[in-house]
Amino acid sequence: MDGDASGDDAAESRRAALRQIALGESGFERATVWSAVGFALSYVAFDATAAVGVGSAETTGALAAVTAIGAIAFAATGGGVFPTILLAYGPFAGTLLRGIGPEPYVLPFAAGAPAAAAFTAPLALAGAVAVAVGAASAVVGFLLSRIAASR
Repeated sequence: MDGDASGDDAAESRRAALRQIALGESGFERATVWSAVGFALSYVAFDATAAVGVGSAETTGALAAVTAIGAIAFAATGGGVFPTILLAYGPFAGTLLRGIGPEPYVLPFAAGAPAAAAFTAPLALAGAVAVAVGAASAVVGFLLSRIAASR
């Protein structure tokens, strides 16, 4: 019987570790807020950088780098895989809407507005990029937090 009890404890410990990795300690609340803030800031960053003469490609690259670094930092401070993906989605969505989406600040309900696909394609691509970058950032952040904890 002791073998079964220790096996159950080990299985529960593994499940708890997987939950910790997937969901983290920070929760979805912080990730949601930072995702929304990142969306807004990345969307208007194109206007701010264009005003000082920085091109769209440079702005896109800078925003992608800042998003990846922010996702790693979030994961290293207790964010799990899914919250880190959520956090990365907002900035990537804002960046891709401005980079490959329809004309900025056009409502889809206006006369002569672009089709819904003009909005959904960049958002779907942002989801795919957020999954890739968020998952990789979560792994790197988790490893960095383990290294820091061992010191």
